[in-house]
Amino acid sequence: MSDLADEPDSNSSAQAIGSWLAVQAAVDWSAAGLPRFEDWDVALVAIARLLACSTSPMAMLVGEKGVLIANDSAQELFAETTGAVNGRSVLEALPDSAAFYSSVLEAVLKGRALRFCKQPIKIKRHGQFVTRWFDLDFTPITSANGDVLAVLGIAFEVTTFVHRVRSLSEAEQRLRLALDGSGMVGVWTLDVASRTTVADASVARTYGLPVTACEAGIADDQFMAAIHPEDRQRVSDALSQAIETGAVYRCKYRVKAAAGPTRWVITSAKPAFDEAGDVSRLLGVIIDVTDQMETASALAESRFQFQTLTETLPQIVWSCDAEGRHDYFSTRWSEFTGIQPEETSEDTWKALVYPEHWPIVTEVWEHARSTGAPYDIDYRFRHRSGAYRWLRVMALPIRDERGRITRWFGTSTDIHETYLINEERERLAREFERIATEDHLTGVLTRRAFLERTSKLEDGQPRSQRQTSVLMLDIDHFKSINDTYGHPAGDQVLSETAAMIKASVRKQDIVGRLGGEEFAVFLPRCARDEAISVAERIRKSVESRIVSFNDRSLRATVSIGATSASPKCIHLERLLTTADKALYEAKTSGRNRTVFAATAL
Repeated sequence: MSDLADEPDSNSSAQAIGSWLAVQAAVDWSAAGLPRFEDWDVALVAIARLLACSTSPMAMLVGEKGVLIANDSAQELFAETTGAVNGRSVLEALPDSAAFYSSVLEAVLKGRALRFCKQPIKIKRHGQFVTRWFDLDFTPITSANGDVLAVLGIAFEVTTFVHRVRSLSEAEQRLRLALDGSGMVGVWTLDVASRTTVADASVARTYGLPVTACEAGIADDQFMAAIHPEDRQRVSDALSQAIETGAVYRCKYRVKAAAGPTRWVITSAKPAFDEAGDVSRLLGVIIDVTDQMETASALAESRFQFQTLTETLPQIVWSCDAEGRHDYFSTRWSEFTGIQPEETSEDTWKALVYPEHWPIVTEVWEHARSTGAPYDIDYRFRHRSGAYRWLRVMALPIRDERGRITRWFGTSTDIHETYLINEERERLAREFERIATEDHLTGVLTRRAFLERTSKLEDGQPRSQRQTSVLMLDIDHFKSINDTYGHPAGDQVLSETAAMIKASVRKQDIVGRLGGEEFAVFLPRCARDEAISVAERIRKSVESRIVSFNDRSLRATVSIGATSASPKCIHLERLLTTADKALYEAKTSGRNRTVFAATAL
């Protein structure tokens, strides 16, 4: 497809799908005995997305009651007949067809796929009930473990086709009666030597020629003049060949009388020979096949409309056979990849998948093919620019009357911009979390974050592990530093002290600033002697550090209180209280020292 990031229609389509899904999420599905929309099985959500982007009437019938979730096309089809249907049982929404849908649910929920061709359904139009005909496909929707969750119903309106087929059948009956009774549109006789044609009144009226003149004999070129200009040379050549070879003459063409519509006719004639064996006359009949040709035209138009629809969708539309061999890509494929259809082989799309994504793409595709589950995956695919863009690729199997998969029909949607937005959102979320949990001056955890992080670690710690220790640290004479050198100098001392604490502990240890010049360190799986060793390493590191500020050299020391507890007695609040008491003792006994206190059981 073209670069969908540059196409507003792609964004509009994505917004429309999102809006439709949001409406479904707002429905009170619990009233129908179903879970909330966001709690639905991934297979149901995938089908819901397919419903949202499909212009064909489609609906899911969920559970034994067949609770409906229908797309806009299906709801519009039955709006005047039943009103809103989503969240209602199909048996209640369409009571006149309850027996039919009950049997469908019973069969398909057991894993069978059903198809009903030319099924008549009464719907209300402008206050009146009318009969429309539909081809109905019902396919089981299965979860990843094979459980049938719901029924996917797809309706294809074939009313025009039914009317045309009926018209064709009636025309064929009329033709049969005409042939049986020699009462076809008309008969004619061409005299080869004089090029004069005698025809009955019905033929004359069809060609727009005078009845009396045709019955008496009229120049053949007047008949030729009534034939559509685009067909005239072909008819003349076929007639000449029949005369020259003595073969049966048969030709289908359009007749455009001076007044009246253009008619399609088939004319057939057998040659009559003179004594010399040459064709002297052609004895023929004319049959009006306008209705049959219009039926064929309507069918061709339907195929054209389907192809036009697929070519106007912003997604790449594709299909493949039951074995997974791709046999159709819409023009969006060439616009996206830069590869023309005639240059595309079965291996082409495989080579365009981002190499690191290929294993999971293969796994998910093979699982879908082997189980018949919906195919739904996001992966990166090479764009014509050479860049790899994210695609959402979805496909559903098409089954025959026996439930066997005959084809796969799928779409590939460019969601690269959405992925970039999500990545940026996640980055911002991480940044906001860092801002909320990290002390901006020292880079260690805030008091609140420290307590939350250590509480979680404490709760998740197996009781069989080694002891846990806690250190409480306080910068000695910090107020004096602020008063003597100013708060910026104090901030510099805080920042460098925090850096030395972090450099002295392990990766799994947790460091926090509890307030002012006070820090705490949580040491999981750390016994008494190790805790004292860590505390002394920190104390000596701070003591030996020279802090430079405005061409001045400052020194600081820390007092440290330490405690440890056995795995069975770990209680964060008690550990902090004991370490704080030990810190107080270190401060009162001279500062710049470590005091250890055992935690009471």
